[in-house]
Amino acid sequence: ADVPNVAIASATNAFTIGGSVSGYNGTGLSLRLNGTTTLSFPPLGNGQYAFPAIADGSTYSVLVSLQPIGQVCTVAFGSGTLAGANVTNVAVTCATNTFTIGGTVSGLSGTGLVLQNNGGDNLPRSADGAFNFTTKIAQGSAYSVSVLTQPSNPSQTCTVAGGSGTVSANVTNVVVACVTNTFTIGGNVTGLSGTGLVLRNNGVDN
Repeated sequence: ADVPNVAIASATNAFTIGGSVSGYNGTGLSLRLNGTTTLSFPPLGNGQYAFPAIADGSTYSVLVSLQPIGQVCTVAFGSGTLAGANVTNVAVTCATNTFTIGGTVSGLSGTGLVLQNNGGDNLPRSADGAFNFTTKIAQGSAYSVSVLTQPSNPSQTCTVAGGSGTVSANVTNVVVACVTNTFTIGGNVTGLSGTGLVLRNNGVDN
């Protein structure tokens, strides 16, 4: 006899969307799939990851929903359409924010001034004006600007104000102020028995 009640059930296959995280050394990283599903990562959560499976043939888009503290993460190969297999190549690469250390030099008339940051990154200066060290400093790191070599011809002494702290943005307020050194001119007078002796230095009575 005919069998009229045979049921055939079908279901669309589902596959995961994932990849790898590298360079993550901050805290707070979160990714979002298709604007709805969020995946949060623990500190130092580098390695493989995967979102829950979605239906085959669906489009997908992975974005960073929350950047980690002190870092910027970018997504490569983050969008496409499922085609019968898990997606495993969505690469999330994180880099620590870095900032410049700089300021201004004033009063410089000598030659040979060399500045340092954190005991290195030597920066020669030959004139007044703005300066920036070549090496950028990671967010949250300390910086310390000092004078390695004082100017000569004429001899000067340069001092640093606002030269240390912790980096949270580009530093532009380090002030290096230079002044020309001054010295006394003198000696001894011998054999003087009269009155009225006047000595001059550069045309000025003393």
